[in-house]
Amino acid sequence: MPTRAVEQVNMKASGRAVIIDASSSGASGDKFLGALVDLGGSQKRLGKVAEVVEKNLPGTNNVQVKTTRVERGEISAELVEVSSEEKVSKRRASDLQSSAIKCAKVLGLSEWGTAFVKSVLDTLSSAESRVHGHSAKEVELHELGSADTLVDILGVAYLADELELSGSKWWSSPIAVGTGVTSFSGRTYPNPAPAVAEILRAHKFPTKTSNIQFELTTPTGAAIAVNLASERASEFPVISPNKIGYGAGAKELDQVANILRLTVGELSGNGHAHDEVVVLETNLDDVSGEVIGRAVEKLMEAGARDVSITPVFMKKNRPGQLISIIADKTKSEYLAELLMEETGTLGVREIPVSRHISRRASGTIALEVGGKKFQVRVKRALTSTGHSVSGKVEYEDLRRISNETGLSIRELQQIVKNRAIGRDT
Repeated sequence: MPTRAVEQVNMKASGRAVIIDASSSGASGDKFLGALVDLGGSQKRLGKVAEVVEKNLPGTNNVQVKTTRVERGEISAELVEVSSEEKVSKRRASDLQSSAIKCAKVLGLSEWGTAFVKSVLDTLSSAESRVHGHSAKEVELHELGSADTLVDILGVAYLADELELSGSKWWSSPIAVGTGVTSFSGRTYPNPAPAVAEILRAHKFPTKTSNIQFELTTPTGAAIAVNLASERASEFPVISPNKIGYGAGAKELDQVANILRLTVGELSGNGHAHDEVVVLETNLDDVSGEVIGRAVEKLMEAGARDVSITPVFMKKNRPGQLISIIADKTKSEYLAELLMEETGTLGVREIPVSRHISRRASGTIALEVGGKKFQVRVKRALTSTGHSVSGKVEYEDLRRISNETGLSIRELQQIVKNRAIGRDT
């Protein structure tokens, strides 16, 4: 069986950072989409998202996306408007999540993109659950249950994948929220809207209150921001800016330019990167392996960076398991609650941790096996001078090729290692 690895493509350093500036006029789904389009995201891709949502969200017709170049406060920005015809007035959060997963699969979102979509919807449903006092799965969403919400969330993931920002580190300024009141579902509520306030509270996200009497930040915008950015404003990195994108809000405001700015750049310096995470831990001695296995699955799906199980001896020499979760600080509360729900543990320890991260490169290589060509995603660790010191192929790609060719994972790993990963770009 002839097998060969061919020339590497799309190999790029992962020292890229994205800074979200929502400090003046807040965040919304359409502002994020506009900023990503302004950075070079494809308008046709947004059209595809609309088509996929229309086909996979029951009760929705004529989903349309319109992109227009506008000025907000004399700054040129992209305005993205999403419209749809809804046959239902509300949907359960679980139904929206199910449709989103189908859409993500059809769109071919990356692993990061699919996890991001799920996490944003979990954030929205958890906030609505807390506000209304219903379970997260059964809570009914009104405006947030519309096709517009799915297009915003899926569109951000799809464009981030296209712009190769899904593997970047995201930082955010404090998010501006307005004062006064806002109206939805036929009632008036104080700004920020209850769901926005709950999202920012649950994630301990920095917030900036302005005197602008307008809904500057929407629930969707807040949920997208807290799931993209794991770092706070005080931890902004030193970067070399490459691109800046401006996304426009729907309304022109007198006091501020109604825009959200995304700045994409490369982390400065040749050394390795640093970040701050938390480790969540709990000890279990009366929980079955099946329950623990399911808990690990749900924790990873919910956005944990890593989950490990360590055998331990507890008091009176009882055997048990230590569950350790590495997570972004913004997700710690949600993941701790999920861990308690799934395992029944009465408490979870949270430990702040600083990490040293090697410089990395990621990309794809073309692999030919048995006359068939496959694309394989590759990650490599780099020295401070940019030379490759180690590499790893994405397991899911090798698994797919193994199923199609009959070769073992070990054989495929050796083929790629010998013929591709070891070469510098």
